Amino acid sequence: MPWSDHHRRAARYNHWINSQLYQACHQLSQQQLSADAGLFFNSISGTLNHLLITDLLWLSRLANSYPILEELRDIEFPPQLDGIISHDLNQLWQLRQRIDDVMIRWTDLLRQDDAKAVIEYTSSSGTDYAKPLDATLQHVFNHQTHHRGQITAVLGKLGVDYGETDLLFMPGEN
Repeated sequence: MPWSDHHRRAARYNHWINSQLYQACHQLSQQQLSADAGLFFNSISGTLNHLLITDLLWLSRLANSYPILEELRDIEFPPQLDGIISHDLNQLWQLRQRIDDVMIRWTDLLRQDDAKAVIEYTSSSGTDYAKPLDATLQHVFNHQTHHRGQITAVLGKLGVDYGETDLLFMPGEN
């Protein structure tokens, strides 16, 4: 399997599971979404915002080497990892769909030569890094999985069915 197929699958899984997660979150009240649930970013809403912010941050870093951010340039997002883009779940969902769509289309364009690419960026703390593209993409998708797991734990405690989360059950996977 080419190295990039892993990231194509991850982008599609990301889209699928985010759809299920947001659908489950739409069953909650604003109070439940905003309540401190003991997550790294306090609430479900705070965690959904964090995921959007970090995805936009990584896409902006990747855009230094790849022209992938053009469709998202209209989005202003706070530089803080605990910032808030919106408290409105519908607005967050619209943005989530746009980002996931860009990630799918971009990973579809990865070439074999990109396996050797190195992404240079400055972290939010001001440290300069140079990391392999392959590891960077794996980090981006793994980071989302980590925080979605926190959200599904809270949804489970609230009695909300968030559906199947296993990659093997994603539509189109054999």
